[in-house]
Amino acid sequence: MAYQQTVKAANTDFQQIALPLDLCIGEHVLQRTRLEADSTLGAWYELYLVVTPNGFLIEKHSGSSRSSGRLKETWFRRRRADAEHKYCQILSNKLNPNRRSPRKYKVVIDENKECPQLSY
Repeated sequence: MAYQQTVKAANTDFQQIALPLDLCIGEHVLQRTRLEADSTLGAWYELYLVVTPNGFLIEKHSGSSRSSGRLKETWFRRRRADAEHKYCQILSNKLNPNRRSPRKYKVVIDENKECPQLSY
């Protein structure tokens, strides 16, 4: 069962590398990747895989250098394999050079050791 939540949050410093995650007791980040696009808007993406006592969260923060807000989306998966699959799926979609969007992302920070199939 998948759960998705979208929240628009204030982002006072869009250039920050490590976004503040509201981690609770027993939660910690397993993987983290930051993507940036060479676009006029300065689009960026931060993706986190977080372990919780009850499962795993895939948390995506996105925004642009021209915006003071950021978009946050969260997916829940009970099993680690399912969470890693979703994390890698999101990265693959964003890094696909043949994607329809004119925004082409590149990896700026890669603390991700679980997606060997990615060739970026």
